[in-house]
Amino acid sequence: MDLSESILAILRSYHRGKARAITRKALLTLCYEAGYQVSDRELRAIYAELPVCTSDKGIFWPETTAELDEYRRYLKAKAIPLFKRWNRVAAAHPELIDTRQKELFP
Repeated sequence: MDLSESILAILRSYHRGKARAITRKALLTLCYEAGYQVSDRELRAIYAELPVCTSDKGIFWPETTAELDEYRRYLKAKAIPLFKRWNRVAAAHPELIDTRQKELFP
């Protein structure tokens, strides 16, 4: 079982729902105890690709519609400022924008 599968199994089994979220530090400790030498940055990249939620409580496997909705709102709140930032940069450098593709994610 690779590290991604191990993390997913841990979250599905023991950290279902926001109330049972695990902190990144605790998850990193579990990885080390299981023999995985992974940095905090690598761990964040791994769980960012998994179908899990994050919150101020930690990382968890969502159990309710409300948890998913809260996570969607959290991500939207982060995405909108990033999109606005992109628009400012793109507007300042129109000569560098491919006129065939002016979208954020071509």
